[in-house]
Amino acid sequence: MKNLLIAAAASAIALSLAPAYAATSSEQISLCSAALESQGIAPADQFRKKFVAIKGAALKTITFKLTPLAGGEDQTAECQIKRGEVVGATIKS
Repeated sequence: MKNLLIAAAASAIALSLAPAYAATSSEQISLCSAALESQGIAPADQFRKKFVAIKGAALKTITFKLTPLAGGEDQTAECQIKRGEVVGATIKS
């Protein structure tokens, strides 16, 4: 019984020390989309964004397909998110 209580206490401490920056995939996609707009890379009035992929562990890379509303060729945009913050947002060549 004593070991069970110790294990439960250790588990509770470990959970309380879990990183506060762990965001869900949908939150990370929203962060990336907002960064693309706020940095002027893919303004909503010029591009339609379509989520393509998310990959990585500590550094998440989120990919969007950008379709120009005025016509033209599609482009690919990527964001890198680390610890709940966007550390990079670019259009790939």
